[in-house]
This record gives sequence, structure tokens and C-alpha cells, in this order.
Amino acid sequence: MQPAIEIASASVAPASLPEAVPKHVAIIMDGNRRWAKANGLPVSEGYARGVSALRATVRAAAKAGVERVTVYGFSTENWQRDENEIETIMQLCASAARGEMGALLEQGVRVETIGDIDAFPLPARAALHALVRATAKNTRLTLALALNYSGRSEIVNATRALAADVREGKLRPEDITEEMLRARMYAPQAPDPDLLIRTGGDHRISNFLLYHLAYTELLTLPIQWPEFTEETFTESIKTFAQRQRRYGA
Repeated sequence: MQPAIEIASASVAPASLPEAVPKHVAIIMDGNRRWAKANGLPVSEGYARGVSALRATVRAAAKAGVERVTVYGFSTENWQRDENEIETIMQLCASAARGEMGALLEQGVRVETIGDIDAFPLPARAALHALVRATAKNTRLTLALALNYSGRSEIVNATRALAADVREGKLRPEDITEEMLRARMYAPQAPDPDLLIRTGGDHRISNFLLYHLAYTELLTLPIQWPEFTEETFTESIKTFAQRQRRYGA
């Protein structure tokens, strides 16, 4: 299968950024394990390199003027993985949340989480909550971490909230609107993603932001997530700028 797009390896100067920059970029960070295996390294190193790729992505997004980046960090399906791998991910989540705080504050990045992180071990939960609190007043860029996230569960939970309002007489079924459903989701204030980037070469959305991707531009890259760089991000938004978005018209 031919890759969806080839990403140039040459460095891209900030002046080459396109005029049509997406406000909201969603990313499925796929390929950490495959990258580690291909390079003869432990899986933990793949995830560690993945954190470095995310760090580069945040820098590039802030420089480009992107307002929001939502990354798929851990899905509800990921609990099916090997226990040792899950433990590695949780430890890395806690250490990254602590270790990246200074840089995120310096760059003016606000961090939020979507999903049910109550299922995470205490060290990871505590570090994430501390990071969210510490960056709450930043306004340059919002980094949303989708953790223990499921697009289907998000829709189900929002529907249950509407059903409870109907049961209590606060709302009539015929009065339910898309806006009401959206208001009961994780980040109702966030705009739909303009661009979804998936690394790893697969062509699927894997239960990510199912409600929100109705008219999102999709971009599949043949590289693994640890190979993602600032230049890759810049090339991706340049590709987005060449798309004609018709929204069904």
C-alpha cells in the first residue's frame, strides 16, 4: 500500500508556514512499540521516544499558531495489553507530567485531560491533576490528553446525562439538540478538530473523537510516532492548507 503522504525530511523554516493553519489538530500517536521492535529496543524506549515526539509537536504547534492539540494517549482498549507494558505506560505518564511541567509553563501551554483517569494509579493521577492545575491559566495553546478515553463511551455517557434530564422532567425528548449532546461531553467548549493526523500507516480512527470528526481532514503518515518531528508537523499543516473543505456543500 502506498503511504498517504510523504513527509519531507528537510528542515522547514517558520516563514514557510501556510496561512491556513488549523485551529484544532488531533493526533493518534501510533507506532511506539513497532518503532522499538524495529530498532532492537525495549518497548519502554519506544514510549519514552514518543514523549519526545509529543514535546516536539507541542513546540511546533505553538509556533504555528494552532490553538488546540488533542492527542490519543491511552484508550480504554489499551487495558488489554501486557501488564508490564501498562505499568511502564503509567510510570511514564507520571514522570512525563512532572518532567514537562516547566517547559509547558514557559511555552504558555494549558493542559487538560479527557477520559476517565480515575482508573489510573495514584501517582499518575496525582501528577496529571497537578499539571492541569499548574497550567490552568495559560492561553497560548491547549494540549488535551485523551487518557483512558473511548469515543463510544463519551457518546453513551452524554446520552445517559440527557436521559436523566428527561426522566427528571428537565427536558423533553423532542427538544434535544446536537448542542445539548455536545454540552455533556468531555470538552464541550472545544471546536471540532480541523485535522486528524495518524502515524503508523494504519487507516482507521480507533474509537477516537467519534462524534467530533464528522468533517475533519484525515492524514495518515507512514512513519512511526517516535519519528514525528517539528518538521513533520509543519509539513502536515501545509498539506492541510491545500485541502478544500466543503462540509457537505
